[in-house]
Amino acid sequence: MSVLLAKFLLILGGAAAAYLAYLLGERLSVIILSPSVTARVKDMVGVQDTRKVIASQYGSQEFKIRLAFSKYRINVSGHEIIALTLARVGMGLVVTLLMWQVFGLPLMTSLAGMIGGLMIANSMADAGWAETCAAIEREIPIFLSGFTSTIQVNPNVLQAVEEESNVLQISSPLQKWLRDRFIRLGQEKGASAIDELVLEAFRISNSLGVMVFLIGRLWRTGGMEWTRSFALAASNLEGVMEARIMGLAAGASAKGAVKVVIGVTLVVVIVLARNPLFVTAMNNVLVQLVYAATSIVMIFGYGYMSGMIDRLM
Repeated sequence: MSVLLAKFLLILGGAAAAYLAYLLGERLSVIILSPSVTARVKDMVGVQDTRKVIASQYGSQEFKIRLAFSKYRINVSGHEIIALTLARVGMGLVVTLLMWQVFGLPLMTSLAGMIGGLMIANSMADAGWAETCAAIEREIPIFLSGFTSTIQVNPNVLQAVEEESNVLQISSPLQKWLRDRFIRLGQEKGASAIDELVLEAFRISNSLGVMVFLIGRLWRTGGMEWTRSFALAASNLEGVMEARIMGLAAGASAKGAVKVVIGVTLVVVIVLARNPLFVTAMNNVLVQLVYAATSIVMIFGYGYMSGMIDRLM
């Protein structure tokens, strides 16, 4: 029975490696091969490729990947998917080597690190976006507080937004979005850009979406009465945002507690794996399967809980 399980695991590992090699080769072929005739014709007549447009959107999957790699000063623009695939394979190899050499687990058990590495890479790609959204929400009350006062003196919405964006922390996510998206599209399309900006803002944060909607109504309607209404609505939104900021702090604390539990579990696993009394047990295929499953569940559980906290916040 143990021999059959060992062969099955080897076949499963080989299949996973072959699939990863297939994905890698497919992405490399897209980069290496020259553009098709259809793509060249589209470029000549000025037709935009829908996939390229989607990839460039703020908050798209490609944008999230670029954001995650930018934290490490790596530019993957145009090659987002291949970069994420390489990160998954590389992280899988690192986790496998750690489980094999550092934790002292058998090689068969350590192969579960390939799956764990994939989960870790995916979690890192999502974490960068979650941090950006949280940073935007933390700065919304600051922006609204100043904008409410500025708009009463300067009725030009774009100028007021630009002035208050300068008050925000330099190169902060909210300042960057306001300048690159709100102000730029507002200058190009005028008030007609609001619908597009509201949809994009809601993809980032519900609070940002409400804020842009209120600014859009102020822009289109104008008048002192709407300015007073905007001030009241902005004040209510600021109160909601302060409560959300406290929730974000509680969520970060919960993540820290989970990391402590994971750290303690890893120490226990290392001690048991390196204890001479458990050497015979570690050679049992069933025990190795339990260790592998435990490692995968632990990595998946942290990613799932972290994502759940981010979504609730």
